[in-house]
Amino acid sequence: MTKEPTRIDNVAPGTSEHVVKFAQRQIFSPATEIEAVPDGVPRRSLQRVLCKLLESEINAGLQTFALDDIRVWIGDELNGFAATADITPKDAAWSDDAAVAHWLHETAIRLYPESDYARAHRRSDHGDRENR
Repeated sequence: MTKEPTRIDNVAPGTSEHVVKFAQRQIFSPATEIEAVPDGVPRRSLQRVLCKLLESEINAGLQTFALDDIRVWIGDELNGFAATADITPKDAAWSDDAAVAHWLHETAIRLYPESDYARAHRRSDHGDRENR
């Protein structure tokens, strides 16, 4: 059975499935979805991620709406929101703030790769628990 090509295969044919899934999650996944934290990925503190984003001058936040919606965003009203995602009680992320922290973390790195936040995590994500 032939493996169905993915967008990462266009760049690197023959890429292993593990790397393809990682790349799709990091680069090609829509920023509008907050999902459960994948197995094997560090569970981050939402408070810590928000504080580190603030220190890096990246605006982010959460906003509640009537009818059980929470919107998570990066950006600001003046310059525009770079990414937003909504969660509802039916979503896996509803009762897991680590999923929201994970989305903010990955989205900030994807949108602001030259930020102090992204630079710090490129160096430290492989074993340094201090930034989680």
